[in-house]
Amino acid sequence: MGTTRFSGPMMYSGEGRTVASGTWFKNLPLQLNPDYVVQFDDFTGIAVDGTNDWTYSQLTSGTGAILADAIDGWYEIAGTGSDNTGASLQGNEIWQAQASKKIYFETRIVSTDADQMDIFVGLCENGTLATGVPFGTNNQIGFLVVDEAADIYAVCDSGGTETKTDTGVDLADGSVSGGTISNDRRLGFVVTGTGKVEFYVDRVLKVTTTDNIPTSQLTTWVAAVAGEATANKVDCDYLFTAAQRQTDGMTQYSDQV
Repeated sequence: MGTTRFSGPMMYSGEGRTVASGTWFKNLPLQLNPDYVVQFDDFTGIAVDGTNDWTYSQLTSGTGAILADAIDGWYEIAGTGSDNTGASLQGNEIWQAQASKKIYFETRIVSTDADQMDIFVGLCENGTLATGVPFGTNNQIGFLVVDEAADIYAVCDSGGTETKTDTGVDLADGSVSGGTISNDRRLGFVVTGTGKVEFYVDRVLKVTTTDNIPTSQLTTWVAAVAGEATANKVDCDYLFTAAQRQTDGMTQYSDQV
């Protein structure tokens, strides 16, 4: 009996999954794969590396730090009793929509006061932390929650021209305490080439955008700003971004046996 050799990719996730477990990451490799560039932070350490991995920004007296004694690791951004206080984490500038390639992003967040926070998670160019947007900049792909409303918007902005679509899902007041979590949301998207972004809430497809997809270099962001004079908080469980690696057109390895 001859040997059957499987030449396809192994350990790829998402294929054939139910809606409950999600298909947003179809064909994303579970194992280490040199064809992908991956940035993942589960916030399980004592503090984030603000020198090499992340850039921390603070708006007035807001704070940002790894949440102590939270099972699975969480990062917490908090206002400090004054309106328009908050903070952000920004990763390195390594993501860019490219023809014939994919970018995957996902995070999980909880807000203590969903309609009194400006929140952004996703990819954005280098920017200045501010209220409302919450960046004084253009070129974004991500999710936005605006003060005075708990609606979760899917946003694509290219050079200041924005496509902003309500996902139809709201963020509700929640909390993280030890191993108890309430009203969390998983927010993820898949960028396909330079012409399509699919936005998922709790791993269910909600919005597909084909307009105003930026092709500039972007960084991974989580940002939150309190919309009232209370210590409102946003907790982030993890930040995950993966992209197909650029190639130089060289011939790929082939099985000659």
